[in-house]
Amino acid sequence: MAYKFDLHVQTLPEEEQTNTFKFVSLGFTGGIGVKGFQMLINQWLRTFLTTRGSDPADLTFGTDFPKLIGSNVGYADARDIVMLAVDQCNETVTRTQAADVTLTPSERLASATIVEYVEKPDAPGFDVSVEIKNRANERLVFNLPSLSV
Repeated sequence: MAYKFDLHVQTLPEEEQTNTFKFVSLGFTGGIGVKGFQMLINQWLRTFLTTRGSDPADLTFGTDFPKLIGSNVGYADARDIVMLAVDQCNETVTRTQAADVTLTPSERLASATIVEYVEKPDAPGFDVSVEIKNRANERLVFNLPSLSV
């Protein structure tokens, strides 16, 4: 039986994220194949960080979250955009996974929700914590956009 793996994307250090506006990389060593919960997390993050409409094969893939980077919107509007982006991402991942019968419960999205939104006027910016749950009842809470756990 052949196992299905996803290519593991690794988060960059926060200092490098700030300097380059890049969040993830394929790493500095060879590619790493992942499956299980990490595969779901990678799929969710890749969808969340892709600008909606930028994939010519599927114009509904992605979210509006990347448009916030460098924008000049208020905190209330930013919060609404992040909430909408999480919903867009959940819908896209669920739709994509529906067609794949080989996924295990640990690779299937149950939910992703915002658990905390903190305005940071001195930064300026905000911190958002998102909780991802899979169908195997595993969960992970991480910070956006730094993706730190």
